[in-house]
Amino acid sequence: MLQHKPKQISFHSSLYNKIPENHILKRIDSAVDFSFINGLLENSYCKEFGRPAKEPELMCKLLFLQHLYNLSDEKVKEEASLNLAYMYFIGINPEDSLPDKSLLSKFRTQRLEESTLDEIITEIVRQCVEKGIVEGKSVSIDATHIEANTIKKTPERLMKHLGRKIIKTYAEETSQ
Repeated sequence: MLQHKPKQISFHSSLYNKIPENHILKRIDSAVDFSFINGLLENSYCKEFGRPAKEPELMCKLLFLQHLYNLSDEKVKEEASLNLAYMYFIGINPEDSLPDKSLLSKFRTQRLEESTLDEIITEIVRQCVEKGIVEGKSVSIDATHIEANTIKKTPERLMKHLGRKIIKTYAEETSQ
């Protein structure tokens, strides 16, 4: 059962002031509005029955961190419970609990379909183009590392690809 919960500000939220303003996760969080993910995946949850579900936005942000920093399910949960920048990015307070590591795997396999992941990536790229982070004038492709159509695009591969693309574009834009 999916319930939308407004973000609560806690006494410990002031710890986020310790995160530098130019930290990559703070910059990504301020540039990209991930809230569209909840609406996009809303129909994959039962509205009336079942235990309360973690918001898809939080789960996608955990997957984003996982692939950005090349972490296992267990390690991303551990890091997100210790690292203030991770907590800030995924939108939890320091005292909040995180979903069990097994929930990440279930979310990937049961909630994320390739077409949904494509929509998420397309929207994130659209926002980046709209805000001038990525220019939409031309596309250059280095064919050396292009995956053939024979390789199945899994959510993990697509998230890893998106993470690499955002980091590369961010590095190029900030170096200019």
